[in-house]
Amino acid sequence: MIEPVRLAEELVRIPSLAGEEGPLAEVLARVLRGFCEVECDPWGTVIGRLRRGGGPTVLLEGHMDTVPVGDVATWSRPVNGRVEDGTLWGRGAVDMKGAIAAQLAGTGAVGGSIRGTLLLVYVGHEETAEGVALARALDTLPRPDVVILGEPTDLRLALGHRGRAVLRLEARGSPAHASMPDLGDNAIVKLNEMLSRALEHPLPVDPALGKATLTPVAVGGGAPVPVVPERAWVLLDRRGVRGESVDSVLEAYQDLPLSVEETELEFYTGAKCWARQFFPAWWVEPGAAWAVRAREALGRPPLCAWNFSTDGVASCGLRGIPTLGYGPGDERAAHRVDEGVPIAALSKAAASYRRLLLSLMRG
Repeated sequence: MIEPVRLAEELVRIPSLAGEEGPLAEVLARVLRGFCEVECDPWGTVIGRLRRGGGPTVLLEGHMDTVPVGDVATWSRPVNGRVEDGTLWGRGAVDMKGAIAAQLAGTGAVGGSIRGTLLLVYVGHEETAEGVALARALDTLPRPDVVILGEPTDLRLALGHRGRAVLRLEARGSPAHASMPDLGDNAIVKLNEMLSRALEHPLPVDPALGKATLTPVAVGGGAPVPVVPERAWVLLDRRGVRGESVDSVLEAYQDLPLSVEETELEFYTGAKCWARQFFPAWWVEPGAAWAVRAREALGRPPLCAWNFSTDGVASCGLRGIPTLGYGPGDERAAHRVDEGVPIAALSKAAASYRRLLLSLMRG
């Protein structure tokens, strides 16, 4: 039997930045081999398969990578997987190694009581470009009837979230000596004006997911020399609503030189790909069959939508596969100093995953 808290401690102690998930993948594969078939795809995604005759295909999913710890001196709690005061602390504890441990513990406890095909899929590079690795795995796997994401929901049932786009706003000017700025065209000054206009644009509202948002997350341009800068840029994080596309978002800012950012991903296996940083919003109606069945199995927890984006952009946003979320811990603890997940929530989540699978895949 897999003990979820002990396994979560082990997982959190293994560093797994995006593109460096190999050691963690080895541990997950080892645990999965205890009760199912295991393979790793070319992008390093760990895939477990458990086949028990005819029945639905259910996919449990999580991501192996974490964001950096940051300045360790700012943490007042353990950084690497130690339990104190009833909480497992460390980078990745809530986002989302605790949930992975709970999924494995719950799945390992179902034994031969389920019917159908159960897939357990653990991907890399979610923090860099959510959905990209899951999309590749889905291209090769049997289409699931339902996907369950383990991102933190505070043990509520999540039904979706807003979309995410990374937009580049770039200004071009002309150089001159900084002592004679009138002879040049300062790109930073131009960028400041354009950024103000971008932030003043009206934003749409989704009846289920709430209002879209736009905020700058990175900026660059110029150099520490007395030269009027000829180029400056800012990256904008835009959270969007259902029905939006790349074209519709850019059309809304047609008065500004905006583009969608592209990022090259290198996986720990050495495989590489380019990812366009546009990820659609998605939502499963509370009355949808799989949502109703899952909620009943979990004891009718409250419903919610995540604030952040998840791999559900690939399963539901792009493919229309019913996708739900259930995981231990508070999403507000993700990416922060003193990240942690209550150990009571880990144990409850493991039992809930077992109950969920027994209900969705009745023997």
